[in-house]
Amino acid sequence: MNVWKNDSKRWDIPLTDTGFVIPPKLYDFLKFVSLVILPAAAALVIALGVLLHWNSSEVVAGVITAVDTFMGVILGKSASNYKQNDPNAVGELVFGTDEEGNAEVRRIAVNQENPVFKAGSKMYLNVVRQIDQK
Repeated sequence: MNVWKNDSKRWDIPLTDTGFVIPPKLYDFLKFVSLVILPAAAALVIALGVLLHWNSSEVVAGVITAVDTFMGVILGKSASNYKQNDPNAVGELVFGTDEEGNAEVRRIAVNQENPVFKAGSKMYLNVVRQIDQK
């Protein structure tokens, strides 16, 4: 894993083969802000704007919503990158669709040589959809 370092602010942003991944603690905080704080703030601004006849309340709520949408996209991309490079995953479960459109398992690919599993332990696989070229 590569790490980009900004010497002036000492930010470490991990890079994977698929792109950036936000560190877990920062991801959890940003997700809370994006899912709870910003929507609540936008609703509060709209409600107070209507009650107090603020002319700019729609603009302010629109800006908050735009920032929230941007954060959602960034968090979604980071989560997607993390899932593709999940360190706990031992391989991939590849599935596709048969001629009738039903899902079918194509293969299970393990990326560890001779993995050892204890009885009752869990195995994590990245789920990948194989799209047939027609």
